[in-house]
Amino acid sequence: MNGARPAIEWTRILPLTSVNNFRDYGGWRTRGGAHVEKGVFFRSAHHARASAADEARIASLGIRTVVDLRRAPEQRRQPTVWLERLGLTALTSGDMVDASEHAPHILALRNAPQGGSGMRTFMIDHYRDLPFEPQHIDLFRRYFQALAHAEGGVLIHCTAGKDRTGLLAAFTHHLLQVHRDDLMEDYLLSNVAGNIDARLPALIRGLKETYEIAVDTEGARTVLTVEPAYLASAWDAIAQRCGSIDGYIVDVLGVDGVTGDRIRARYLT
Repeated sequence: MNGARPAIEWTRILPLTSVNNFRDYGGWRTRGGAHVEKGVFFRSAHHARASAADEARIASLGIRTVVDLRRAPEQRRQPTVWLERLGLTALTSGDMVDASEHAPHILALRNAPQGGSGMRTFMIDHYRDLPFEPQHIDLFRRYFQALAHAEGGVLIHCTAGKDRTGLLAAFTHHLLQVHRDDLMEDYLLSNVAGNIDARLPALIRGLKETYEIAVDTEGARTVLTVEPAYLASAWDAIAQRCGSIDGYIVDVLGVDGVTGDRIRARYLT
């Protein structure tokens, strides 16, 4: 994609101090030997506490499309503070009716049995539903249409930047023909980029203060990290309902062959 890359030194994990799990999900090699363009694809957690320094760094990245995968109550609770200042408007689900107002990891903490094993089972089950929730289908469709036509970089994010964001990044990598092992490696980088262990005490306090959820260290770590089994659960559900990931991308997300070819032509080098 000519002219889209910012003139900064490239790094996969961007060391922002006030926005968690911010990273470039480009740069991976494809099965055909090409590379996904760097400096175009960004993903993160929410931006409600973005500092002036981090906002300036984000502004330097050339982002022109923002996809906020959160539900409307999440957006109101933790707004993206810099959008208007940078003259951007996020793609969102608007006021689509949804059964929940919380992120997947918050749902797990509210509804799963306390302890790591119960929450892990909840997350595996929840991932089976994520690809088929109407607000996700709507935003995933609009995201891929933006990739086919919009200029500049793209940022996708949710609350923690690991489940909904991780799933959409994985679909992107699949469409761009990134090797499955690298796709999974990028997904699992949330466990590193999220700096979970260092943040656990503050996260546990925040869960109590914001959501009135009391959780132990094991349970918090389980739902604030990702595991291969989570993404595999989504893949299994897609295979059962759509036959394959390709079938899901075409039939559910509406990314036909022409659109897929256009996206690959734009972002593979």
